[in-house]
Amino acid sequence: MRRTLTLALILLSSFALALALSVAASAQTESTLYTFNETAVFWPNGTLLEDAKGNFYGTTRGGGAYGMGTVFEFSPPAVVGGAWTFTTLYSFIPYGTGGWLPISDLVQDKAGAFYGTTYNGGDPVCNCGAVYKLTPPAVAGGAWKESQLYAFPYDNIHGRIPANAALALTSRGTLYGVTLQGGAWNEGVIYELQTKNGKTYSETDLYSFGDAADGNTPNGPIALDSAGNLYGVTLWGGAFNQGTVYKYTLATRTAPASETILYSFGTSSTDGANPSGNLIFDASGDIYGVTNTGGDSNGDGTVYTLTKSGTTYTESLLFSFDINSTSGIAPVAGLAWNTTNNSLYGTTSQYGEVPANGAGTVFQLLPPATKGGVWTYDTLYSFAYGVVGGYPTGIVTRDPTTGNLFGTAQNGGIEGCDLYCGTIWEIANP
Repeated sequence: MRRTLTLALILLSSFALALALSVAASAQTESTLYTFNETAVFWPNGTLLEDAKGNFYGTTRGGGAYGMGTVFEFSPPAVVGGAWTFTTLYSFIPYGTGGWLPISDLVQDKAGAFYGTTYNGGDPVCNCGAVYKLTPPAVAGGAWKESQLYAFPYDNIHGRIPANAALALTSRGTLYGVTLQGGAWNEGVIYELQTKNGKTYSETDLYSFGDAADGNTPNGPIALDSAGNLYGVTLWGGAFNQGTVYKYTLATRTAPASETILYSFGTSSTDGANPSGNLIFDASGDIYGVTNTGGDSNGDGTVYTLTKSGTTYTESLLFSFDINSTSGIAPVAGLAWNTTNNSLYGTTSQYGEVPANGAGTVFQLLPPATKGGVWTYDTLYSFAYGVVGGYPTGIVTRDPTTGNLFGTAQNGGIEGCDLYCGTIWEIANP
């Protein structure tokens, strides 16, 4: 069960208290902006990264010049109603010293360079993945340059097999990430890449998971608070071996580094289990996230919050997904804020409007009028797989100007596509 679920999350396909919540039903207008195809690029990884001009960037696990994945740009039309433009910026090469099969979402620095990780390649002995940088051309229309910043080795010290999670990038150019394996107990690590010139990087494994009741198998991106502390989730481990939320405090001149378990999932039969995806914070420091399983008797997943009081956190479930409803099940990616009304957006990877063959949903959780009250769940859209795509497993991207939502479906699209190619979708301002 343990390794099966871990592998399922790596490949972005997952398993899937009945709370007294008010559930709204308001289907939104969805548009399929682009359908990937097996002769070019296919299998988009998840979250789209938007720049100030409204261009979107992402990665695919298949296709490109060598069939081993790509980084792409998706640009809006010059005229409303016109066609979007899809451009492959880089094709990963399955030989030499570089990595291939991109597995993470992208992050971008102020100079326009992208950073990410690959599941394969790097060290030719291990093929345990790599961290890469993709630098834009000096002249528009020129070639993007890929540089390998670090290759994960196979030994008893370092981490290997980077998680399907975006890197965290600081203003100084430092990168933080996690691996699924490796480290002192072979249960994954937190690693750091430091640079002084943006060209050469020095790697340090900051922390090894898996000791005693510690969390293990970290599988979500690192979140940084204003003090520079690192937060994330582990798929397994903790007091009940059903996953954790952790905090890692970097060493200072006067204090050593430390890792703290903020919450261990599995405290009751209706608690969430196996957290996945990102963590987000509200203004008071409360944490929000999703679990891939747990919740109702079927274990369909939850949305939770950790309420901060001093240095301690108390967990509450905001919503439990239910395979017998239109909510969808098994959220993978995590959550995004709508800052205009403090609502939460997310996706589920399976089921939805038609439980027999639904292929995931996009949802919204509206906050209560008073903190501590009931959140209102709304299924914005249910995917039907065949034409519009299915299995959305990325964080929803909300355009700050229009309020429209954008994302990818990793499979589905064209009826008869042998490789279930995937789509890019848009939902008009919900």
